[in-house]
Amino acid sequence: MTLQITTIVFLIVLLIVFQFVKGTSRRWVLLLGSIVFICFEGGLLGILAVTFVTLLTYGAGRFLLSGEKKKSAAFAVIAVLVLILFGWKYIAFLAPRAELYGFSGSMNIPLPIGLSFYTFQAISYIADICEGRVVPERDIVNFSLYMLFFPKWMSGPIERAGTFIEQLRFQGNIRAYSFHRITHAAAYIVWGLVLKLLIADKVAIAVDTAFGDITVLGPVTLFVVSILYTLQIYCDFAGYTDIAIGISKLFGIDLSKNFKTPYMAENIKDFWRRWHMSLSSFFRDYVYIPLGGNQKGTFKKYLNTVVVFFVCGLWHGVGLSFIVWGLLHGAFSVVTDLISKTRLKFLTKGALGRIITFLLVNFAWIFFRAASLSQAISFIKCMIPSLNANVITAGLVNYGGEVLGLGAWDWWIIAASVVVLIIMDHVAYKRDVFTPMVMIQGLSDNRRAVVLALVLSIVLIFGEYGSGAQVREFVYMNF
Repeated sequence: MTLQITTIVFLIVLLIVFQFVKGTSRRWVLLLGSIVFICFEGGLLGILAVTFVTLLTYGAGRFLLSGEKKKSAAFAVIAVLVLILFGWKYIAFLAPRAELYGFSGSMNIPLPIGLSFYTFQAISYIADICEGRVVPERDIVNFSLYMLFFPKWMSGPIERAGTFIEQLRFQGNIRAYSFHRITHAAAYIVWGLVLKLLIADKVAIAVDTAFGDITVLGPVTLFVVSILYTLQIYCDFAGYTDIAIGISKLFGIDLSKNFKTPYMAENIKDFWRRWHMSLSSFFRDYVYIPLGGNQKGTFKKYLNTVVVFFVCGLWHGVGLSFIVWGLLHGAFSVVTDLISKTRLKFLTKGALGRIITFLLVNFAWIFFRAASLSQAISFIKCMIPSLNANVITAGLVNYGGEVLGLGAWDWWIIAASVVVLIIMDHVAYKRDVFTPMVMIQGLSDNRRAVVLALVLSIVLIFGEYGSGAQVREFVYMNF
């Protein structure tokens, strides 16, 4: 979703209608609201794409996976879904290059928003039916909401059908205007806005400025930029997820948690248990385990790990830079497992493990952010002083103007917000809770409301939004 006034108005209207409608009719309110939202945000292409995938998956579950050849049918349907996802991604990637092959102006095929996320949901549903983990859903409204529910349609989390659809059966029992439910939902929404508007969108200006021309920047500046992008991608995606979780809670639906202090991870394996958790569990259950997991020897275990991260790279985007990003994480995971069995296992634990993990993740993010593999390599080369002719702090020193496109006031806001983020994540890590809960844990509903109102006021005063700011899409809308 995008942070626009129309989105806020849509949400308020939908909440009012939802609260006044009773019983199972609330599912229709959410479904019709989701359709309107998708049409508004994704256009005709968005609603057609998700409708096709939804009807294909629903029909397959009802009519193709009940016979003796259930596994063959499931394999065929999953193959079609994979072809839709990766085929469309490559067409969208190749379209701008079509003129190089004599097809000028004939291939302008954009990628539907959310395709990666709801296609993976469809794949998990078909696989779960095949393995007997869920029964085919007969109610088309329930299944359509599973696929189209607007908070998660755009960028996840990637939900499992059984857990999500079961919640829809109790929609009519949700008590209207529950203050306790509202404060819990608001905690996620407000913290998501902190991450998005106080950190991600401000930092994005500096990152975009730097990647616009890395040749004029010094090694220290480029290292700082890499750290900034590491913050941006986390705050942007975790911010979206928290907002989506909070909005869903307002309608009595609990979405899967997606981030649990990932930069507090002690090693790469721990990082992927905390980062984009719904995607990590998807690859574990539907790629790693079907390949044999760790049950067929050490070599096959490591090979399966590398294959999973290779596919993860392909899923995120088309291009060698994404493949390298995925393979780097595969290699990091294998090396982490090998080291954990030696005297060097101290490198994968404690404070030292956190520092090493953060630096490894930070390095890999360069390939994720770069426009191409060649730009990523150039970026890394320019981080080496002997290969960079510029002053080591070139682009970072302020001589009275802006630094990387930001003024001094913005940098102070970023610095203060990042300090708060580090403290909040540290407390959440120690308490083993999700970060938004730190703001309200142990407080009464009234005190929670005061705290959340105060934090929201700070966001509205210092956040990057409004007519004077660039309206930025969430990063993962593009995947």
